[in-house]
Amino acid sequence: MLPSKVPVRSRSVRSFDLITPAGRIYRFPSPTLLQRLLRWGFAHAETVAISAAIMALIYVAGFAAEALDRSMFDACNDRAGQPVGMS
Repeated sequence: MLPSKVPVRSRSVRSFDLITPAGRIYRFPSPTLLQRLLRWGFAHAETVAISAAIMALIYVAGFAAEALDRSMFDACNDRAGQPVGMS
């Protein structure tokens, strides 16, 4: 009797991970330098994005501080130096 289904051809394996009993992971074939850099970049992308946002806010705050008219601060300082009248 012939089999009713034609056997499906198995797919070739391009890479695989070997996990030892000690928990160490070996990748075959080992990743290229570009793949390792991309993995590192994706692992640290959130930290880099948050740091860049904070640096941008600091930079914009510096421009905003320079743009403020200092005369309003001078008026406060002049008034603070005057004695308060008490009767």
